[in-house]
Amino acid sequence: MNIDLRPLFLIAIGTTILVVAAWLLYQYRKQLTLTQALIQLNESLQYDLPNFLRECWPLLQQSGFMGFTWDLNWFGTKLSGNYGSEQGDALAKTFEVQEITLQISLFHPKQKGERKYFSLAQAENFFLLVRMNLWIKVGSVQRAFEQTARMTVFIKHDVKNMVQLLSLSAEQLHNTKAGDEARLLSMLRASVPAVLDRAEHMLRRLNEPTARTRTASESQQPPAVALASILQQTAALYDLPVSIEGEACLHTDKDRLLSIVDNLLGNYSRLGRIQNQRPALIIAIQLQDQQVLTTIEDTQGSPFSWPERLFEPFWSEHGEGRGIGLYQARQQANAAGGDLYAKAPADGPLKFCLVLPITV
Repeated sequence: MNIDLRPLFLIAIGTTILVVAAWLLYQYRKQLTLTQALIQLNESLQYDLPNFLRECWPLLQQSGFMGFTWDLNWFGTKLSGNYGSEQGDALAKTFEVQEITLQISLFHPKQKGERKYFSLAQAENFFLLVRMNLWIKVGSVQRAFEQTARMTVFIKHDVKNMVQLLSLSAEQLHNTKAGDEARLLSMLRASVPAVLDRAEHMLRRLNEPTARTRTASESQQPPAVALASILQQTAALYDLPVSIEGEACLHTDKDRLLSIVDNLLGNYSRLGRIQNQRPALIIAIQLQDQQVLTTIEDTQGSPFSWPERLFEPFWSEHGEGRGIGLYQARQQANAAGGDLYAKAPADGPLKFCLVLPITV
């Protein structure tokens, strides 16, 4: 009697395939779960590489690794860790990113086939997290330096404005003739407090971080600032003849407003000195809905040939290393919810237009 065993063979083969597939699926889900756990651990440690290296071994051990060693040079400080046993096959990796060097070795049992594949895949996932932490740290350091450099540029420009104001005061002191002492004293009474305002403004910018959360008291509406008074005071500081029409009170940050006005009027003062021609400014203040439009024009000015360059940082028609004042003024106006732009007619002088909301 002949028995056909082919169906039994087919059932056995199918069962084997199902068992293998189920085992592979189990291993895949296990590795996926452990990878997710590593990612969650990394997030909880805020992507801090030294702490991640110290805390990750229990999860690596669950993944089947026998040992884990690392040597880290962290901005000149050397750290290391040694976990488990250094047996089996080693997976070694070296990372070098700027001032950080890391050497890692993962030890897993000698194995072949799919077991080896899963171990290599888990190791690569781990190395990827390490590499990500390295670049996150390097990126955050670079951003911090970039912010510091950016702030330094603006502070240097503020210092240049301060030096210009002090130079003007020194000239007036030096050129005072006998009998004009009363006029000089009156001028100093007005200018010295204003210069002090600018110095305190610079000090606050140096002491405060570039970005921080506003406190409840800072979130309240700032006190009103008389725009015409600020413009008149600043024009007097820079020894600029000025005619101001209109008035508006702004509930805005006074330091920001001083910075905008200083950069605008200081620019006219410097240009007048370079061209040896004293500007004559006309300033008009107009209310438009909930905004204030302030226009500034030098009636003695000439047409400007490069209007597209006015707010480009580090560009100046008078030499390299300048050209930050108008850029900074526009940045400050935008930060206040307004704008700063210029009209440059082909046959007339520039007219700067400053738009600020009444309440910031």
